[in-house]
Amino acid sequence: MIDPATHTDARLDVVVRDGKIDALVAPSQPLPDDTLEIIDVSGCIVTPGLIDLHCHVMPGLGDFCVEADSVGVGMGVPILIDGGTSGVATFDLARRAVIDHPATATKVLAFIDPNQLYLATKDFICHKLEIANDARNIDQLSLAASLERNADVVVGLKVRACYTDDPSTSPFLEAAKQAAGDLPIMVHLGRFPHTPTISTPALLDALRGGDIVTHAFRGGGGMVNELGKLIPEFRDALDRGLLLDVGHSGTDFRFREARRLFAEGVRPHTISTDLNVFTIDGPVFSLAETMTKIWAMDVDLIDVIAMCTTNPAASIHREHEMGTLGVGRPADVSVIRIVEGPATVTDGYETVAVERKLVPVGCLRAGTWFSATSVGTDIAA
Repeated sequence: MIDPATHTDARLDVVVRDGKIDALVAPSQPLPDDTLEIIDVSGCIVTPGLIDLHCHVMPGLGDFCVEADSVGVGMGVPILIDGGTSGVATFDLARRAVIDHPATATKVLAFIDPNQLYLATKDFICHKLEIANDARNIDQLSLAASLERNADVVVGLKVRACYTDDPSTSPFLEAAKQAAGDLPIMVHLGRFPHTPTISTPALLDALRGGDIVTHAFRGGGGMVNELGKLIPEFRDALDRGLLLDVGHSGTDFRFREARRLFAEGVRPHTISTDLNVFTIDGPVFSLAETMTKIWAMDVDLIDVIAMCTTNPAASIHREHEMGTLGVGRPADVSVIRIVEGPATVTDGYETVAVERKLVPVGCLRAGTWFSATSVGTDIAA
């Protein structure tokens, strides 16, 4: 069992009762009840329930999303955070259709776009029609009401930092900051077709400590200068407590860019996939595959696991209910296996040789066991 929050790396049995963790028992100790059902995961790694901080799992709301359970419990990930698929006007509908739907086994939380109307679609329809950069799409009262009404499932705001008339200011980011309070704001680093976004220096200057830049390790993100050194605005933002998320997607993670930032002492706070219909069959595949890519960059395994457990839980201020295997906590537990042998991983442009991969075996979600039905890699579990 590896639990970064408690610095635990030991052989332990996890005892679960009534959907909660009841005890952590060393192999030398007897189990508290000899009638317990045993799930034998010998030779595997047991972790707190993995959290994918950025994916798109509201199918039917546009045509961009994948099914929550296919990339959640089906890939050993009991907790998913939808990365702003929906704006305010459609969020309650999406909540009923996915988050609260009795057929959804995965725990799904969400970032909400501050616009009244935002849909994540294959053709970027909200950008094509230029409503993603129309200030009339902002209604602070309605946004505040939605945040209050959905406080149990909305963990923050997801902003596409488009501008209208002033290229140095995004009214959509400012609207999110006005409404967010203590909630984090996740911002998309990079451009969109059809609508302009503020520059990276302007974006970094506008963010608060605790806000999250997703796609932080994409090529051409503007975080470093032509000499490969961090721009001053980036250093200042990191000093304020800005958090960096991988947000792999199809074009938004590059080994080359990650190496440049790692060389400057900058590493991800969280690992996420940005899984969607374009990336599920590659180059992303799964959260475990994305973890493998960061592990292959000489990041210690316990730190890789922290980037998908302790750290995302803290990022969304839910560390009291997820991210660690404490007694009395909800029994959200992931099981992964290290598969040895030469293999490769890709960011979509560069292929990297690895000696081992992380592959999902299954997970407990609130005490119910789900075997991984898709390993999301070319190596069999």
